Amino acid sequence: MAFKVEITATQIIKPSSPTPDQLKTHNLSLLDQLSPLVYPPIIFFYEAKQDSDLRPQLKTSLSRALSSFYPYAGRVNEDVFVECNDAGIPYSEAFVDCSLADVLKEYDLSLMSQFVPLTEESVTFDPTIPLLVQVTLFKCGGIAIGACSSHKVGDAANFFTFIREWANVSLTDNPVLVPEFNISSLFPRLGFLNFDTGIKISMTEKLVRKRFVLSSSSISSLKAQAAPCSRVQAVTSLIWKCTMNAVRKSNKPNITSSIAMTLVNMRGRFNPPLPPTSFGNFVGSFLADKSFNNENDIELRGLAGQLRQGFKDFCDVYMKQVQDPKDGIIGILNYSKMIGEKLQRNGTEVFTFSSWCGFPLYEIDFGWGNPRWISVTNTPFRNGIMMMDTKEGNGIEVWVTLEEDVMGIFEQDHDLLTYCYPKSCDSGN
Repeated sequence: MAFKVEITATQIIKPSSPTPDQLKTHNLSLLDQLSPLVYPPIIFFYEAKQDSDLRPQLKTSLSRALSSFYPYAGRVNEDVFVECNDAGIPYSEAFVDCSLADVLKEYDLSLMSQFVPLTEESVTFDPTIPLLVQVTLFKCGGIAIGACSSHKVGDAANFFTFIREWANVSLTDNPVLVPEFNISSLFPRLGFLNFDTGIKISMTEKLVRKRFVLSSSSISSLKAQAAPCSRVQAVTSLIWKCTMNAVRKSNKPNITSSIAMTLVNMRGRFNPPLPPTSFGNFVGSFLADKSFNNENDIELRGLAGQLRQGFKDFCDVYMKQVQDPKDGIIGILNYSKMIGEKLQRNGTEVFTFSSWCGFPLYEIDFGWGNPRWISVTNTPFRNGIMMMDTKEGNGIEVWVTLEEDVMGIFEQDHDLLTYCYPKSCDSGN
């Protein structure tokens, strides 16, 4: 169904208490410098709560959360620092003349961008603003909370920690999560950074993003075929195989190999581990490489083995280099340069895999109970694949962004349809 979200009000939400003078400058880290200037979106959909309008407390609790996560209320000064000047974040309120059930039943990803304050189609926006929020009310009383966070300031784990704290304050009026600003001291920024990370963000290609769901039983069957591996590695192997087959069947005769780049949250793999509340970017990546030698050489078990070995090498080799007290910075730069060179290799199709599995997103309660559903929107990342747990926690949703012609082949792949298929958000997982 078609619907139109109307913005009814926009204001700036500032921290409830001023940031102390000694904290007015938040230095970006080397990993922040290496991160692309993008604003990953997320949308939480909640069913109506009878006889209660909780929207005013959303603004109050957001203001309080910003006092702890104060860089989000500041302004980014290029790749150098965040000026924590309490300038605040844009907060939009909106209304849509349909019910939440209508949107979930007739799910259309192309319309999801109306529930977030910033999209790739946005003509004017201030790239110094780290965070934007939009709260949309449905005629049934349901609500959608959409937010976008600058990747220059923090990664997905950072973003989700902030949202969890916002929800904690809204629900209980008690702050729980305290951010630790330790990453920029461990890996300080460089005054001059001059090399290509190889990450390309196209704003002109015609891309299509679709959602596929794997149930718990499908994942168990898939793991049996790809074993030994984790559930995320098994799903990654399947999607990588099917995307490679789609590329080979499309009109791309110059493509002779593929790379799967998998992003890794490094906080828990540091020694000792960094707390989950560590503020900033602390994500690395590893590559798995596959040549197109013949039509029958892409097997799930082999791909899963490459992913498993790549992850092991990342933990055993790269993480040790990162933690070297003398050469950790050099290790990051050399590794990033190597990644960039491989990503720009001629004849290679690169697929980027990011997993939100394991983050307790469906436990985020602002006062309406647990989310009915969590969504993303379209993205300018060509060949970007994002995974997250289903509401029940035992399945996996996969969001795949491909060129239109490649998607047409991919979504008909026999192996893909054996384990998963597109489905509406209201049909159960």
